[in-house]
Amino acid sequence: MNKSRKVLTLLAAVVLTLSLSLTACSKTGTNQPGTPGSSNNGNGQIQDETKPPEDAGNEVTKQGTGRFIGLMDNHSLEIEVNGEPTPFQMDASISAIAEGLIPSDLVEFEYVEKAVPGDDPLKQLVLTRLEKAEAPRASGELPATKELEVELEGMKEERTANLAEGQGYALYVFDIFDFDSQSDTLSMKYDSNYKVKITKLPSDYNTDDLRSEAKERLSKTGNVEEVTGEVMNRFMPDTSVFLQAAGNDLSQQYIVKEIGGQGYAFEVNIPQGEPSEGFVPLAYASLNSIVTQ
Repeated sequence: MNKSRKVLTLLAAVVLTLSLSLTACSKTGTNQPGTPGSSNNGNGQIQDETKPPEDAGNEVTKQGTGRFIGLMDNHSLEIEVNGEPTPFQMDASISAIAEGLIPSDLVEFEYVEKAVPGDDPLKQLVLTRLEKAEAPRASGELPATKELEVELEGMKEERTANLAEGQGYALYVFDIFDFDSQSDTLSMKYDSNYKVKITKLPSDYNTDDLRSEAKERLSKTGNVEEVTGEVMNRFMPDTSVFLQAAGNDLSQQYIVKEIGGQGYAFEVNIPQGEPSEGFVPLAYASLNSIVTQ
């Protein structure tokens, strides 16, 4: 097996085998939410949790945050998730909570998917929990350090990361990294060729256009693979685009992710070498810690 295939296999393993399911969300696509992630400092994220709700049998509870839009009727409401109005069904107890909210309130919620009887494979999203969430904090109010959970070689651990500020956002950076706020680049101190270019996307970005442009760029490195379906929910939730390509001595990834209702693009550069095994999960953990300002 050549070196490029070895790294590509490693990346595929991280992407596919250590994840829960994720459905890509697009600002130009479906109104059905995907299965994004865990941060509570924005206006639209959902993540899968493999814990059964108390009253839903074997159904899987999913969690997320969003911006409350309003009540649709006595049994349903809308929440803005990943920039899209998303309808949810609710019972009387959830309705009582919703009546205390105002439009644009940031909310945290849990829900389950229930099949709708009929020939079409439609599903209703049914809330099992709803509560108002705290608004995002400015970077000046963020702690100087934070313990971030990472998973290395199948073992979870917590590592201390330091607060750093980019252009319009803040994030936490491990000691093995340097962060250049002028170029918005996270790189390894050991070898700066291991790096991630961070781009804060405009509010009107088009997912399909970004995917098409990224495919053209990555094709210069090697065969481009688009990872869809069960995509690293444990490591990089809320991704709407995930592309990867591997050449003889370099692998690259292009990721579009919603964080706090703000879109970000990450261009990940991974040379062949032993540091790649630790670089990828540690870089993901830092990227997931981003707080939009």
